[in-house]
Amino acid sequence: MDTTTNSRDGHGSGDCDRTDASEPTASASVTRRRTLRLGGFLGTSSLLGVTGTAVDSASAACNRPDEEIHLEYDDYDSWADIYWLSNGDPDNLTFVSSPTNSGATALQMRIREDDHWGASTHYQFEDGLVELNGRVSFALNSNWSMEGRQPSNCRLWNCAIALGDGSAGGGVPDGTNGWSNRMYVTSRDTDPEGPFYLLSNTYHVNNGSGVGDHDYIIDGEPYALAAPEIEPGVWYDFEYYVRVNTMTNGDGNEDGVVRYWLDGDPIYERDNFKFTDDRTDNIIDTTGPVGHYGGRYEAPKNLYAYYDDHSMALNGTFDSEPCDRPSQQPTFLTDLLRWLRE
Repeated sequence: MDTTTNSRDGHGSGDCDRTDASEPTASASVTRRRTLRLGGFLGTSSLLGVTGTAVDSASAACNRPDEEIHLEYDDYDSWADIYWLSNGDPDNLTFVSSPTNSGATALQMRIREDDHWGASTHYQFEDGLVELNGRVSFALNSNWSMEGRQPSNCRLWNCAIALGDGSAGGGVPDGTNGWSNRMYVTSRDTDPEGPFYLLSNTYHVNNGSGVGDHDYIIDGEPYALAAPEIEPGVWYDFEYYVRVNTMTNGDGNEDGVVRYWLDGDPIYERDNFKFTDDRTDNIIDTTGPVGHYGGRYEAPKNLYAYYDDHSMALNGTFDSEPCDRPSQQPTFLTDLLRWLRE
């Protein structure tokens, strides 16, 4: 297999098919994970995307997460100690000592030639989330190719999944049966040997196609803030933010949010999703690494993706302001105390 470099030199269509197998319909039973639970984020300098802008200004002053989790792969014997598998071959996943982005261990995902699946994995949120801010470093092996069917797409990351029939594989979300947002690499509008572009694919209530909404992150697309090129053999720092839509009188509003950054720069934003009509049982269940090539077409050769530095802020955002910051505006109490002192 080919390896990747740790440098960033030179980074700056088609559809997702119905045969992209659906995720499980119910949460799997998993052992509580051994994680580093932090009061503040202690990741490497490569994961310093400015996430204060990942929330509306009204909530930016106080959006502390319930918990921040940094998954240090060096501390685990197997990927199965962290993630559970819903689709694909477990032999396609392994910890490797090279290449890595930081530390001694990275996760390698293999997609075999003439096959669709590497694997679909999940870090489980036992109580579900209404808001998730995640960070991960990823790289494609240096001879990654998407030759053959043009354009081609390959899913790389499950950003947020509400488990159910509506989350993938031709399912149609109805507000109660699951939904998802996933990140892909695509050869649309580029060369099959790269560099490649990114794609955000979302199964949501107002899209009834059974293949999700395809938002290509390229020039001219309505929700693209930039058009970053993905070079094989180069590590990138990907950050994502997903917030479940609000409710009014029992009905979901079209205000769910998905935002992406690459190497700290905003690249995608959309804030008009209706994900759910049930903010108790149809919210964010899982996130995690995935490899799925095409659907009606297969990988042209053995392909490898690498992951490192997976971190999550639960029900909040990284780098948010302290919630107990004193107000700068006068209040009745401060005015009264001032009057008493005088």
